[in-house]
Amino acid sequence: MRILHTAHSYAPEVSGVAVVVEQISMRLARKGHEVHLATARPSGTPREEVFNGVYVHRFAVKGNAATGMQGDIDGFLHFVQSESWDVLAMHCAQTWTTDALLPHLNQIGGRKVFVGHGFSTLNDVKYNDYFTGLAESLRRVDKIVALSDLLEEVPFCMKHGLPKPWIIPNGVDLTEWSAPTRRLRKRWKIENRPWILCVSNHSPVKGHTAFFEVIRHVRQHYSDVVGMIIGGYYPAAKWNLGRLGIRGGCWYRCRLAAGLKSEVTLRWDVPRKDVVSSIQEADIIVITSWREASPLVILESMAAGAPWVSFDVGCVREHTGGFVVNRPDEMVDKVCQLLADSALRQELGAAGYQRVQKRHTWDEVTTRYEVLYQDLLTSRQ
Repeated sequence: MRILHTAHSYAPEVSGVAVVVEQISMRLARKGHEVHLATARPSGTPREEVFNGVYVHRFAVKGNAATGMQGDIDGFLHFVQSESWDVLAMHCAQTWTTDALLPHLNQIGGRKVFVGHGFSTLNDVKYNDYFTGLAESLRRVDKIVALSDLLEEVPFCMKHGLPKPWIIPNGVDLTEWSAPTRRLRKRWKIENRPWILCVSNHSPVKGHTAFFEVIRHVRQHYSDVVGMIIGGYYPAAKWNLGRLGIRGGCWYRCRLAAGLKSEVTLRWDVPRKDVVSSIQEADIIVITSWREASPLVILESMAAGAPWVSFDVGCVREHTGGFVVNRPDEMVDKVCQLLADSALRQELGAAGYQRVQKRHTWDEVTTRYEVLYQDLLTSRQ
């Protein structure tokens, strides 16, 4: 098959969407399909390249249909419309890679798939007209995919008389999680102290303020606990300040808080192998986000056999291997409970790993996309 995936974020950028689309695209290419990827063009990246067997095409565009799109939209549309595709799969709404194509679907050959990654602005009144238009546009796609039955796409489709989405979850690469640890406890001078880890970038929705609060209260019971956030920053979007080196989100607030107190350590620009090892070596993984769809760090915790505690966001509550809570004080209680009970930590870690083995490997996820694409082509014929 000749497949085009579109996503606003892709390697070398690090984001949940980038990882998902890269893993699926790379594995479909390994299966012998010709896979292309249209995405944004961050500074310093080539216009076109072959990356892990995938033909990557980058365009200097940003924004979405609700807030406005800027950049080489005509070039992007010309590329998509001038080529012949068996399948076009658009990842994410509320972003230009999907929004620019929706009005032109009738001019694009092949079968069309929309993959939702959660509708983060569904309840924002500024997006009311946007989602009304999205519902009409999605009537022209052949299949809608959601990552979970618990995400907004499912009730959205029911409300607007659209077919129920096909459910294909996110995954992990188990070979990555079978590698020996890199002894970060020794290298980072953590040694045998309790280690509570949060892996997320410094977007405001990641709730790092709550993480600081949780660690502060846990230290009242375990004074030697190590709280750590591993995550990068991103350029400030407001007034395009990122071009001047200004960093967005909660980066500066977290740096200030970590500098004033020694309760939480910040690490950034951490190599992927060290990120994996940190999740393997930490006692508990904590997710303080107040908005997510299907956070990969939950699946990664499960793959590492590490227990987790998370706020009730996205589809987190359908997973095993941890606790779902609603408030910081509940998170503190569960973290302390886990620190006091090593057998419970092992039990939850084992349960999470078993679930990942059965349902959440990238090979299994990719096969489900391949079957979906092939079924669409067969039904067309």
